[in-house]
Amino acid sequence: MGAGGLQVGRDSEREPLAALLENSAVGRPGAVLVAGEAGIGKTSLVAEVTCGPAASDHMVLWGRCLRFGADSSPFLPIGQLLAQWHRQADEAERARVLTGAEQLASIAPALGAASGPAEAGRVVPLVAAVLDRIAVSTPLALVIDDAQWADGSSLDLLAYLVAGFTEGQRLCLLITYRDTDLDEGHRLHGWLADAARLPAVSRIRLERLGFADAEELVSRLNGADQSRRLAEEVFEKSGGNPYYAELLVRASAGRAGSGADEGLRQALLSSWHRLGRDARELLQLLALGGRPVAVGVLDLLVAARGGAPERVASSLEQATAAGLTTVGSDGEAWFHHPLVAEVVATTLSPTARGRIHREYVDALESSADLALSSRAAHLALHHHGAGNPDGAFSWSIRAADEAAAVSGYAEVCDHLHRACRLWEHVGEDARAAAGHPADLWRRASDAAWSAGEHVLAVRLREEAIAFVDEHEDPARAVRLRLRLTSWRLACGFDTALSVESTGSVLELAESRCPGTPEHVQALALHALAEVRDEEHEAVTHAATAVELARRTGSPEALAWALCTRSHTPPWERALADATEALALAHEVGDPALVGSAAVASANRLGILGRDLEAAELLLTTFRRLVDTGSVHDAMYANPAFGTLFLIDFGRWEEAREVLRLLLSHRLTTGLGALTRGVAALLALRAGDIPAGRAHLTRARELCPRSVAARNPLDPIEVEAQWAMGQPREALSLAVQLMPHEVSLDPGSADELLVICARAAADLADEPGAREEAVALLDKVEQQRGPEPASWFEPTSAGDVIHPARGTLFAADRARCHGADDTASLWRTATAACGEAGLVWHEALASYRLARALVVERGPRSEAAEALRHAARIASDVGAAPVLRDVEELARQAHMPLAEPAAAAHSSGSTELLSGLTPREHEVLSHLVAGRTYAEISHALFISEKTVSAHVSNLLRKTGTRSRLEVAELARRTAATP
Repeated sequence: MGAGGLQVGRDSEREPLAALLENSAVGRPGAVLVAGEAGIGKTSLVAEVTCGPAASDHMVLWGRCLRFGADSSPFLPIGQLLAQWHRQADEAERARVLTGAEQLASIAPALGAASGPAEAGRVVPLVAAVLDRIAVSTPLALVIDDAQWADGSSLDLLAYLVAGFTEGQRLCLLITYRDTDLDEGHRLHGWLADAARLPAVSRIRLERLGFADAEELVSRLNGADQSRRLAEEVFEKSGGNPYYAELLVRASAGRAGSGADEGLRQALLSSWHRLGRDARELLQLLALGGRPVAVGVLDLLVAARGGAPERVASSLEQATAAGLTTVGSDGEAWFHHPLVAEVVATTLSPTARGRIHREYVDALESSADLALSSRAAHLALHHHGAGNPDGAFSWSIRAADEAAAVSGYAEVCDHLHRACRLWEHVGEDARAAAGHPADLWRRASDAAWSAGEHVLAVRLREEAIAFVDEHEDPARAVRLRLRLTSWRLACGFDTALSVESTGSVLELAESRCPGTPEHVQALALHALAEVRDEEHEAVTHAATAVELARRTGSPEALAWALCTRSHTPPWERALADATEALALAHEVGDPALVGSAAVASANRLGILGRDLEAAELLLTTFRRLVDTGSVHDAMYANPAFGTLFLIDFGRWEEAREVLRLLLSHRLTTGLGALTRGVAALLALRAGDIPAGRAHLTRARELCPRSVAARNPLDPIEVEAQWAMGQPREALSLAVQLMPHEVSLDPGSADELLVICARAAADLADEPGAREEAVALLDKVEQQRGPEPASWFEPTSAGDVIHPARGTLFAADRARCHGADDTASLWRTATAACGEAGLVWHEALASYRLARALVVERGPRSEAAEALRHAARIASDVGAAPVLRDVEELARQAHMPLAEPAAAAHSSGSTELLSGLTPREHEVLSHLVAGRTYAEISHALFISEKTVSAHVSNLLRKTGTRSRLEVAELARRTAATP
């Protein structure tokens, strides 16, 4: 552990860690990432701080990531820390925390018998809920050590925790990692890039010790006598690396000195050489084990070699005294520092390594005492090390099945990818048991896609195709090529769906398997490419695909064909096509088909002005896919667009929950950039400028903007510039982007017009800038098109969304041009947005109405009511900038924001609250703490729907209009003597 638990200096590094712990104790969660080279003292520093005064109120749980286990065991460090908590908790606390979470025993066997395999998509939120419940009793600090070896599933979970930090949560994360061990392509690079762009996350890097600190370290270890002379020698040889310095001091009494100056690894090797023979051999055995090994297991392995078991205890005692090993309270032995395992492993010849791996294989396959939750993964590893490719191959496939049972998608990918690499080395029997190689490669590529390894997925799919003879098995070849085409498009390898590429697949299907479901799907994909290229044959080919599909009787083929035809007018029929396709897709169960049908349905709903229905459809589909598979599979449903709609409709807490899940996964395609953009938009509308900037920066890294092609971030970037107080930059960007928006979708272009009018009006309010603002807005309008009468036209009889946006544009445009009477326009806009459900826009319009009435000396009572209306909405959704503007105008105009009914019920608030049920009081206490419906449901073990019902009762009984208002009533009552 670092420098033997001794820390000197480091005051500047201790401070952020101590502050993190102190903040989390009072409900301000956060995370600190601690980086540095091996032996620099990362673990020791964290251990010192978490054992100090700053953590006196905390429960500290440790999870260690292991080099040899990182590619094999899902949720390894998470299972460790849950097991630690379980050992410390009493029966009542275990029952409280684990109710409904029994499935977590599948990743932490210490919790008891699992109630069954963990449901797909449930492990991560279940762990988060359990940790939140623990933190209710005591502030909780989670330490994840050596994250450079973390399994992918654990990284996703850590990101989920960080993305879900909320005020009042007594949780913090301290994550250490070696930044010198991250090769190009290492999975931690992407994770760090994402995590650094999340709020409440900071990074520190530990540097080597200076001479004064090295001298203090020597003094503590060796006493004051001759400490300076020894310190000079130690500092010169160690270069200020604390662990290296400690080893040199411990060895100084009897060390001959040769070789110790060759570096930390050589110092470790020298320390190992000074052990007795039994201890040296035991450490070699431990190093090849790959993770902490129970002492009883070491006894068995030593006995199998003909040694006496009592030698294990004395060997461990000797190695521990030398600072090389530790034995935990759980009876497991491991190395004091993970670098020791690496160095000791290098002392073994290939023959000796193979022999030890075979010993582990024999033990794992024959002894029930050595059963592990990741037994198959270990056997695959040791068979591979023992030079037995058949065993490694077979156990890799079984390990993939084990990982799939706990939704360890990254590990499923790792195991199947290893199986593919072993294929050419295995015998005929193993190959025969695995089936057709194309099926193995297809499964591996699917697993890679589910794990977010999209580039690998594409490569494995291409390799799968190479195993198929298109003449002998054309149907399999067509299916593989169809999915490959969509993946290449999603990854950006192909900039657009190509008629040429889809045409080649169609030609194969027509010539080799005509009239089959595969032929229909190839025709449907080709027709979709024609739709996007606006070719006149598209409509005919789409209709033909539907007719052929109905004749085949294949629900899968029909769903794909209907999806394609739904891209062609008339839109009412198109919506019916997409709706039928979605029902068929759910019957088939293919995530790509389900997501494509949902997106097709949502697009048609959006065209018809039914945005809220579109959002709910996308997010319902997304959640359903998450419940049965991975988030990456569920991304086919494009939840980021659904979340964008939710933000407009004021459902911000729901939007945050979706974004939390999305941000917890490495999303490297354009959908990842869009997700970050949506998170930026929500943060900016809530007034969190730093978080908005961070999200936007990460979005640009994932998907750099280019004026040559339309980018899904474009409209968000324009609003972001306006929200950050840069209206001129917003308009200049819009001038570049409007032509692309018009060519893509007139409705999208109209949305951009609304943002532009708002930015232009704000720019016009700046001294001497009106003429420039009008000119910029005129330029954007010209690019939108020559027929303003067609802008914001309803697209169906029930469309109120597009006209509502038109009222916003008209009001801000008038404000930009300096019109004398804008109150009537803002009155219309407020009402229209209210009818359409555009909550945030309604609050903004209501504030503008009040401001116009004050400036134009309209009725003060109407202005005051407009201000109160804006304040209610802004307060309820958390739109801090709007609320700030409202409060400022209220002060300037001397208008009270208190509701007229507030005075009436404030005096009797105690009586109002006394009529609540005990459960309603519990819910109210959580509202006062600022918790979300999801957090309340986890804390009280009830559904979010039940929470919503209790909140409705609270509002009705207290006469309040929002959860924020009832929470304020409770605060005032508590403060009243």
